[in-house]
This record gives sequence, structure tokens and C-alpha cells, in this order.
Amino acid sequence: MEAAEELFLENGYNMTTTTRIAAKAGVTHAMLHYYFRTKEHIFIKVLDKYMDELLASFKPLMKKDAPFWETMEAGISAHFDFLMERPQLPALLYDTVRFNPELLGTYKERVAGVLRRIMSAHGDMLEKEMAAGRVRRVDPVQLMIDIVSLNFSAFLLLPAARNMFGEMEPGRTGKILAGRKEEIITLVRSRLYGE
Repeated sequence: MEAAEELFLENGYNMTTTTRIAAKAGVTHAMLHYYFRTKEHIFIKVLDKYMDELLASFKPLMKKDAPFWETMEAGISAHFDFLMERPQLPALLYDTVRFNPELLGTYKERVAGVLRRIMSAHGDMLEKEMAAGRVRRVDPVQLMIDIVSLNFSAFLLLPAARNMFGEMEPGRTGKILAGRKEEIITLVRSRLYGE
């Protein structure tokens, strides 16, 4: 699984073969097929791992009885930090949706279920805040799209920036991403509170 994950992140789904996965893992091709059958099955297992890790990072936030903005800020931060630990994941997902959308067909329901749970918990909190007049009226779905797209775009744009401007000095990428996370939090707060 680790070998497959590394190869998918480095090369994408199309450029990763089961032969390369087996070689990297140090197992025979026959053994790989015995346990996983197809490349698609291995890929879905990798996605399952990411989904489980993402949900685990959100669980403490969903149980917490914290004020609305504290929960929102922690959620934005947890999602960004999740991506920061896996900076190649947004590009892999984008390429998969673009070039192999059929792979995610079986995955749609799981993602939809996760989104429904997040929207249910956070959407109710947002509705209460809007009803009390503490935040601006916003469409909860649009707010979630804003947060996810802002977080994802930071990681999708980094490779393009590297290709155009070359490698940055050590530590610079981390500083830029930390600043980007703060900027995203500020933008969402401004959207909600008009500050």
C-alpha cells in the first residue's frame, strides 16, 4: 500500500502500473494481484486510507462543543494541515477527476455521505449563527466549496509556481503555505463577519 501510494502521488493513476508497484514493494507481480486483483482496487484502497485520515482529523472538532467561529477556524485549519501533510494529493485527485472520472464513480457515495455529515453538523451551527444575526447570510454549500477550493488551490498552484520560477530556498514553501492558511482563515472570517 505504501509503495502504491508513493507511486500514485508521484506519477498519477495512469502512469502507475501494477508492475511498478510490485517492484517498489519488493513483491512479485502475482502476489500483488492475489491480494489486490486490479490497479483500480489498489487505488480505491489508497483513497480509503486518505478518507479515513481526513475523517479522523475532523472527529475531535465534531464532538467539541465550542463556539461557532472556533469550530470553523479549527475545521479550515485541520483540512489545510491534512493537505499540507499530503501536498501531492490535490493534484492526484484533480488528475483522476479529469482523466479517469470512472474511478471515482464507486467512490461518490462515500464522499457524499461524509459531506452530508459535515454539512449537517456545521450547517446547523451556521444556520443558528445566521438566525441570531451574528454572521452574514451565506449558502452553507457555497461556503464549503469556498473553503475546500481555497485550501486545494494552494497545493495545486505550487507545482506550477516551481515550474515557472524554479525551486525556492529551503523553508520558503512552508512559510508561504503557513501564510496562505492564515489568509484563507481571514478571508472566510471576513465573508462571515464582514470584517
